[in-house]
Parts: sequence; structure tokens; C-alpha cells
Amino acid sequence: MGVVNDEHDRYRKENRANTTSDEATAQQHFLAGRFSKSAAIYEQLCSSLPERLDIRARLGYLSLLANDLDAAVKHLSQAINLGHRSRRTLTRLADAYYRMGRLGSAAYCYQRLDREGLAGTLAVMQDIDIYQFSHSDVSVDIPWLTAAPLPVIEVQINGRTANMVLDTGAGDTVIDTRLAIDAGIRLGGKEHREFAGGMPAEVTYGHLEQLLMNSFEVRDIPVQVIDIPHSLADWFPYLPIHGILGTGLFAHFTTTLDYHNKTLRLAGSGTTIEPQNENNTPDHLPVPGQAGAPLWLAENQLLLTCADLPTLEQGLWFLDSGMTGGAFAVPGTSVESLGLVEDRSDTFVGTGGGGTVHGHKLHAEWLRLDRLRRDNPNGVMLDTFPLEHSYGFAIQGLIGHDLLHDAILTLDFPAMQLLLTPVDN
Repeated sequence: MGVVNDEHDRYRKENRANTTSDEATAQQHFLAGRFSKSAAIYEQLCSSLPERLDIRARLGYLSLLANDLDAAVKHLSQAINLGHRSRRTLTRLADAYYRMGRLGSAAYCYQRLDREGLAGTLAVMQDIDIYQFSHSDVSVDIPWLTAAPLPVIEVQINGRTANMVLDTGAGDTVIDTRLAIDAGIRLGGKEHREFAGGMPAEVTYGHLEQLLMNSFEVRDIPVQVIDIPHSLADWFPYLPIHGILGTGLFAHFTTTLDYHNKTLRLAGSGTTIEPQNENNTPDHLPVPGQAGAPLWLAENQLLLTCADLPTLEQGLWFLDSGMTGGAFAVPGTSVESLGLVEDRSDTFVGTGGGGTVHGHKLHAEWLRLDRLRRDNPNGVMLDTFPLEHSYGFAIQGLIGHDLLHDAILTLDFPAMQLLLTPVDN
């Protein structure tokens, strides 16, 4: 009998040691942004340790990052209902409901998070099916008005002509206050939000009834209404800017930002992007499902991908095509470890949703994202970078507009893949 007990105790100790080891490995993968590897281990741990609600909550968060919203809601809601009532877990559940269009459930979560301005607006919209398209077989090309310093397209906002910047660094569609009032956008609650570089700005949430891009119509879009910063307007002295189209809209399509042909392409999830065969356009335009760099969507629809530097393979980066003045940006704390050369004499001033962003110029030997490698790209050392550890894992920095010029960027959201094709191979 004593032998049986000894064997049982040894088994329990070995099993506990294995579990601890697996959990540590999963945590290491998570912190480094290797989310697929982390999720595979947490899935096993969740099955073998159903009482560990923190593991279930982590698995829900990884599902949210992968944009697997059904799984995210399942794991996060179970964790909360069984007693894991942390603010972070509730925030992630709210985000999952919001992306799914379950606005009533999202409103309830945001209200418990004391975000009354957003909660009240979503509660009013809860019976509306958001992001409705004029036709299901989506395939539309919209030419850019300009590509410099950022791409801009002309749209109709509730019948009013508007010039909108294209920016993967923005989440929801952003509308300038004056246009929102003129176009009769239904306005709701307000709150203060942080934008690029940690800059604060007051946001009013609203309901846009109609967005028209050429002949393609999108109806019932949640939007953020702000006073467009003068610093952003100053970048386009001959073109009035009325707002920003970002990931919140792009994520409903396979979205291509064609920096070579100056075109925005939107395709439905079942639509194949046909290769073009023009003089300077590659025949191997990306097709949904094709291999590329991974895409992840963190809270607030923060778009993440993996890129390489000489000293860092497959680091996790925020894809912010609205950042100009550099191919990349990193916090000052990372400059030395990444082997970058700082030029203190050369300052950088950029623009975010809340105003200007300051930093210094950097230089790297090369930077690679998917199939595109830039040699000797200019970068920026940011004075502040709140995103670095805000989401529970390490974000190395930002990938900006200057890396993308004259290339073709496809965001394949159904497959959660990024494809970046250089035109000049």
C-alpha cells in the first residue's frame, strides 16, 4: 500500500512539474509575441486544468488577438462568469463583442468599465446591424487623390464629399467635428482617449449612416468624432482633410493599399484578387490565403505583425501606416539592444490623433517585412511609447509609411495574414 502511495505521489509531483514547465513555456512565447505557439500550449493546459480561470482568460485573449471572436467570447465570458472578474478580461470581452457587432453586449461591458460615453452610444445602436454592404460580392478599386505625405481618398459621408486619410494605425473611422455636424452624423457620448505618442484627445462617439466609396456603399458605421489636429491638416495645405479610415473598416474586407498604383482595393472574404500584368506591376499580386507575415488584432483594433532587424528576428511591431518621417519607430529604451544608431542632432516631429509626436532620427542596417527589405532605412526614436508593454507582451515599435512606399500591402483579414510585395525586386 505504501508503494502505491509513493508512486501516486511521484506521479502528482511529475505532473505538477510538467504543468509548471508548460505554463512557463507558454508564458515565454506569449511575452515574445509568438502567439500561435503560446495558444497551442494554453489550449492543452485549459483542458487539463479547467479550474484555472486565469489560463482560460489568457486563451480568450489569444483568441481575440487571432480575431477568432467566437472563441474569444466563449473563453472570456466563461472566465468572468466563473469568478475571474478582472478589468482587463472584461475589457477584452467588450472588444470582442464590439468587433462582432453585438453592440448591446459590448455596451453592458463598457458600462461596467465606467466608459459611459461609449456604452451609451452603443446601447442606442444595439439593434442595428453595423457594416452593411450594398452588395455581397465586394470588389472595388478607389483611386487616391494623393499619396503624399499619406494616401487620401474621396468619399461621401451621408451625402457630403469628404477627403479621408488611409491609416492602419487608426481603429474606428474618425470624422472631423465640423463635417460630422454638417453631415448630420448622430452623436452620442464623449470620453478622453490616448492616441499616438500618448497624446490625449476628446472623442465623441457617433453613428454614421452612409459611407459611399465610388459606387460601393457601407451603412451604419460606429465612428469617433474629433477636432482634426491642425498639425495633420498642415500636411495637406491644398487638400482639406475630413477624417481617417482605419482598421475598423479595413478588417471587414481583404484590403490592399497599392502604393505603386495609388489605389485602395477592397475585396470580400470570398473574392480572389486577380493578378495584374502591367509594365511596373508584379504578376505575383497576393491572393487571400497565401503565405505571408502573420496579422494580429489587439485591443482597440491595434494591428500587429512580425518584422526583422539584423539583431531581432520576428519581433512584434505595430503596423502604423499613418506614421510618416521614418520606416520604423522604437522607444529610446530599445535603441541600444536593437543595435540602432541614434542621431541626436536630427529631431523628428510627427502627428497623431491627439496632436504632435516628438523624437530623434535613427538608422538601421536593414529592415524586412514579409517579402520587402529596405536597406539603410531611416527610423525614429520616440520620446514616449506607451504601447511598448501596455498589452501584456513586448511590442518593439512601429512600422511606418516610409517602409511601404511604392509597394503593395495586402491585409488578408479572413486568413489573418499580411502580404507586402515590392514592385522593384
